[in-house]
Amino acid sequence: MTSSVGKNLFYQSLFQGIRILMPIVTIPIISKALGAHGIGIYSFTNSIAEYFILLSGLGITLYGNREIAMVREDKEKLNKTFSELISLKLVTTVVSFILYSVVVIVFLHRDFLYYIIQSLHIIAVLFDISWFFMGMEDFKKVSLSNLAVQTVVFFGIVFFIKEYSDLPLYLLLQALGNLFSQLVMWGFIYKKISFRFVPIKQMMRHLFPMVAYFFPQIAVIFYTTLSKTILGVLESQTAVGIYTNTLNLSTIIITMISTINLVMLPKMSNLFSKNKIDEINKTLHSLIHAQLFISIPAAFGVSALAATLVPWFFGNDFEVLKVFVPIIAPVIIIMPIGIAISNQYLLPRGNTKIYAFSTFGGAAISILLNFTLIPLLGVLGSVITSLIVETFVTVFRLIYLNKQNKFTFDSRLIFKMVVSAAAMAGTIKLTTNGMDDNFVTTLVQIVIGAVTYGSCSVALKIPYLKDLFVVLKEKFYHSKRYKVKN
Repeated sequence: MTSSVGKNLFYQSLFQGIRILMPIVTIPIISKALGAHGIGIYSFTNSIAEYFILLSGLGITLYGNREIAMVREDKEKLNKTFSELISLKLVTTVVSFILYSVVVIVFLHRDFLYYIIQSLHIIAVLFDISWFFMGMEDFKKVSLSNLAVQTVVFFGIVFFIKEYSDLPLYLLLQALGNLFSQLVMWGFIYKKISFRFVPIKQMMRHLFPMVAYFFPQIAVIFYTTLSKTILGVLESQTAVGIYTNTLNLSTIIITMISTINLVMLPKMSNLFSKNKIDEINKTLHSLIHAQLFISIPAAFGVSALAATLVPWFFGNDFEVLKVFVPIIAPVIIIMPIGIAISNQYLLPRGNTKIYAFSTFGGAAISILLNFTLIPLLGVLGSVITSLIVETFVTVFRLIYLNKQNKFTFDSRLIFKMVVSAAAMAGTIKLTTNGMDDNFVTTLVQIVIGAVTYGSCSVALKIPYLKDLFVVLKEKFYHSKRYKVKN
């Protein structure tokens, strides 16, 4: 791992790590204060805004990241590319905001205040320049500025969200937090970029390439956010709240595991531009197996903890999550693989076609299954649909990857991980059976799980834990030598 990748991974891991720790505090507060209905209102109204947020961005996060990475060594081209992209985003955001306003005024009279607050997320897209810093492989500023704003939001939730009547304030905290986290980054860009207004014809050269990245993201929205919209229409906003919290634990873990994908995208784009295929294949193989070393025990662990975690973590409105969380847990293993293939192979290679096929296929399955299963099974129908869709998307990408470079899993290594994770889950169940449903029990279960999985990994000679200790030892040794010299 190069110094720049290691540094970027540190800052992204720091940011994502704290983003994981914060929900551990805020989810119980929000769940108990707002209940399933309040969370459902937030999720449903946000799902409507998400379609217009997507239209505002028009695929710029991935496309802009890639374009900046390709021209970052040429100052003139860098200024030109940034100016063109930000000018085009101004146009798309204005169009999107107008369309959203029309839809809300004409069709969505209920919860009008909440839709107004959610519109701030659309405005935030205009000021989002995280793609620029990612393309420059400068993750420090993005991570630390987002972290500062999220910390303010965190304390706002802790101190002010106490009951259902605080729902508008909760929406406002989330929306303003998003907006300010984008505005803060503009304070760092003036030293790197000379912005200039560009003619419409000049900015429009990016439109069709951006749309190529945009259409797959539409599909992603269809098989993620659309589930909440359909569930809210066919069932209730309370059902949306239950479904949202079902996904929360898995989503937090997946976000952490997939951090390295975002960090590695500029590097992989650069490797593709230099046609270093062997290095690309080797990196992708190592990345996926390293992710599995974390995701497999995480999935087993969440399933083992669900029965004692759900009551104290989510509250009385969410008892049914004891059943739903283990059902959705396999996505913790499945999703990071699909994300790694798309971010480290398909998109850096410019192969948006296969990326689009996988996501549109997933969207089609999502729509069909949601309309079929929700009337029969309610929230469970959406949970099952999410699991099936994520499996399809990842398997589709794996089949393509295998055809292109004969990618194969190390089945023996994965078997060892599964055995270790199963032993961990069994040990947790056996040693904590009968303990109360509270934070202390969950903490004890996590410690027992970590020790068991780590011990099994060492016994079965799974390399990743040993590699981690070697890296930490080297860091400590170099740090000690540095202090002695100074």
